[in-house]
Amino acid sequence: MIAYYENSRGEIINFMKSPYRTVEADWFDSSWEEKSDGYEMKISIDVFGDRSEFRSNMEFLYQIIAVDAEEDTYGRLYVNDTFLRCRIKTSEKDGWKGYVYSEIELTFEAPTLSWVREIRKQFSVRQETTLDGLNFPFNFPFNFAPSQKGQVSWNVEHPTSSEFQMIVYGPCVNPRVLINGYPYEVFTTLDAGDYMVIDSQSDTVYKYLSNGTAQNLFHNRGLEHSIFEKIPSGLLNINWSGGFGFDLILYPERREAAW
Repeated sequence: MIAYYENSRGEIINFMKSPYRTVEADWFDSSWEEKSDGYEMKISIDVFGDRSEFRSNMEFLYQIIAVDAEEDTYGRLYVNDTFLRCRIKTSEKDGWKGYVYSEIELTFEAPTLSWVREIRKQFSVRQETTLDGLNFPFNFPFNFAPSQKGQVSWNVEHPTSSEFQMIVYGPCVNPRVLINGYPYEVFTTLDAGDYMVIDSQSDTVYKYLSNGTAQNLFHNRGLEHSIFEKIPSGLLNINWSGGFGFDLILYPERREAAW
């Protein structure tokens, strides 16, 4: 089993590994206590070590959990392959045994009770073409052969639609992806080394240039259909020109951590 907390700076404390050990915690319990500003759950851990180690272990714990509380940000509590956006609100020390052992009760605070699993699938540039087109040995003012085409099916096993990130890689012009016929389209040009990120959770779309700068493409998005529409569950039929590659990262949510 995996259980650890990652603060907003990416620093981690593992609750299943020495010198921190979970004493009493039901990681799979969905009955967090509801508060006016979210949900709370208490978890007890042991912290131990010899006299010099114990002090550094306690200080390390404080440095990890204090970041989000003091900066009013949120980290992530990971249980197996799911995570919950939250922070550690308080820590209460009890059961002191000199400077070698202490019991600590941590109070986690979450704005919403939504455990998230991250599912990523990559869609590469398609070099092949279908074989049922017409391509004559002499010249016409147009080509009867079909252009390269991307077409992939993906089965997403989850009860509900999911938030997502779509990362499109250049070079390409006006990238457009159809998911079960629904268009996700942005009117922009991506050069080689550029990429674009559509984020449904924050309703943002940015282009990141190869020189390290970023451009807001919110006003370049397709307006007839929202590019922030959640991705449905079940069988997805995904179509695009095949002339560019992209990643699709889904964030399916659930009320309980994954077993």
